[in-house]
Amino acid sequence: MKICFLGCGNIAQAIIDGLLKSGISSSDIACIERNEQRVESLRAQNLQIIKLEDLASIDLDLIVLAVKPKDALSAEKRIYKMTPKVTILSVVAGIEIEKYSQPHSIIRAMPNTACAFCKGVTALYAKDHDSTAFNNANSLFTRVGHVLALQSEEEMHRFTSIIGSGQAFLFQVLNIYLQELEKITSSNHVTAKLMFQDFISSLGDSFSQDQNFESLINKIKSPEGTTQAGLESLEKNNLDKILQDAFQAAEDRSIEISNEK
Repeated sequence: MKICFLGCGNIAQAIIDGLLKSGISSSDIACIERNEQRVESLRAQNLQIIKLEDLASIDLDLIVLAVKPKDALSAEKRIYKMTPKVTILSVVAGIEIEKYSQPHSIIRAMPNTACAFCKGVTALYAKDHDSTAFNNANSLFTRVGHVLALQSEEEMHRFTSIIGSGQAFLFQVLNIYLQELEKITSSNHVTAKLMFQDFISSLGDSFSQDQNFESLINKIKSPEGTTQAGLESLEKNNLDKILQDAFQAAEDRSIEISNEK
């Protein structure tokens, strides 16, 4: 499969990293990027750097559109001017398929940056789930994690919130934990980060053994103990609502971006 990335920001780089880890050859990935610092990083991965004008001379299976939302529609038109029959895989948040000039040739994807470690979650939507292009897109993201094929494009707003943004919310919570850990290991922050790395890994190990969060919590807390006191504080301060509001705000912004175009 030959793929070209138009725009190589954070999410595109995460997909590229995962694809390379999965065994895809760097010779099968082309990139169009204007940022010189990113271009140097891409060249260091032995990726082919091309210009938009070169698209017509390359036989591509998919073009991954990974530009900013404000640039997506104009970029799509330029792509189809160069290569009228290509399929575009858009990872641009908030831009619905019908907004593009050729909606039947667009596949929408909402991946997250865990794709870099081949542990991503990607929501996919297209008008035709049986097309060769959709199957190619599904295969591509299966290489870097899990794929959820959506039956309705409206679902993409919620998945943008949960899949696209959700990691950042958890990172924000974990950053607070790390800051507290560093306070008690103030003499050696390197040690703190190594401890933290193992702590994060242990969360995944615990969940793999017992996928019930209430059960996992009960293994830690004891009646009237320190953990119980902290959990009661979280409940009193409506942690559930804080996170639910964050998901809703991200979903609302996805809808706003869609309505802006």
